Amino acid sequence: MEFKVLVDTLASIASLVAIVSVMVGWYRSARRPLRVTRVVVHKSTNDLTFIVLVKNVKDYPVTIQRTDCYRRKKYEVQKKHGGRPEYSKFFPGSEMIFTSRDTFEIAANGHTDIRIRIAGTTDIPSRLLFLLETSHGYHELWCKEIVVVEIGKVEVYGVEYKDEYRSKWIARAMYHVALLRDLVSTLHRNTDHSA
Repeated sequence: MEFKVLVDTLASIASLVAIVSVMVGWYRSARRPLRVTRVVVHKSTNDLTFIVLVKNVKDYPVTIQRTDCYRRKKYEVQKKHGGRPEYSKFFPGSEMIFTSRDTFEIAANGHTDIRIRIAGTTDIPSRLLFLLETSHGYHELWCKEIVVVEIGKVEVYGVEYKDEYRSKWIARAMYHVALLRDLVSTLHRNTDHSA
């Protein structure tokens, strides 16, 4: 009886390993080859320079042939006379920040930064949508890590306190505690002035 339990346990473990292996293989083949990991925007008085950090997660090179950047996409539902309702998404020109036909090749499992300079300035949202035409099809990629650096602007300020942490999570928690303390202090000052 113990031999049968051992064989059943080993068979179950082998089945589980096979299922996990297939799922990992499927996930790796199904994911998009490129990711936009970060965007740094150098903002001057007359122009913007976008430094787009792109990572290739596949083991073959991918060539970017066109790059479009939007603030957002929009959706619409319409019904034509005598037809059925239709749902579609579209990318309005009014939401486009830039377009570039420069060609960039990202090596297998590599990453590179794409530099695109545009004339004029615009507001940069907290996340950007990139449409990439590549050697492996079209890709729609969002990037939430946007850093805007204003070139030529000097700001002078005094610091009340500055703490450093090794953990991102502890730093985030302490940031929220500091916000709460600041809110309570502001409310306390406002009640003292009104009395």
